[in-house]
Amino acid sequence: MNNSKKYTLFYILVFTCFFIACSDLTRSDKPAATTWWLKPYNGLIGSSVAVPVLPLELTLTAVPGLDSDKILTLSPDAELKPYAGARWTDHVPELLGSLIERSLQASGRFEILHGPADTGSRTCELQLELLEFFAELNTGGRTTGVRAALSGRYQCGSAAAVDVHSSVSISVADERMNIIVAAFQQATDRMTREILDQI
Repeated sequence: MNNSKKYTLFYILVFTCFFIACSDLTRSDKPAATTWWLKPYNGLIGSSVAVPVLPLELTLTAVPGLDSDKILTLSPDAELKPYAGARWTDHVPELLGSLIERSLQASGRFEILHGPADTGSRTCELQLELLEFFAELNTGGRTTGVRAALSGRYQCGSAAAVDVHSSVSISVADERMNIIVAAFQQATDRMTREILDQI
């Protein structure tokens, strides 16, 4: 075999290896990531009685482990892990903060502040911490329900602070992700309604 044939064969082998390697980069055994959306609670109707709209600053934080954009599960052995390929549209504190803000605004009782504002003694503060936001698994690894909990305090101007709390559990009888997300939606709606009832 002369040198030109050897070089040709070498280049064919190199090109074949490169092509196979690149085609493997476009395939994956992992499921494609699906992004899930939650909506603000829409059961609020603004009061027909004229009331002053209060400026409000909302702060929402999460306990360690829950500040994630993944949809999380909790096993009976306290293992916190995500569903494969399922995520929220944003990290949970930002997602829930946005939902609660929009629900408060829709109530007609509050104007949400985003940054410093000179509103004097009328300014209200709602400080919340997310304590639970995950699906519960049984010992067989099947989803049995969704848990969500918020706790915090609300204060308007010089008035005394009020403790607020909501803890919600929604049963799930189906392993399909859209059913699980619907349970998260129910839990978020109920939490929002309960917090609003307390402020």
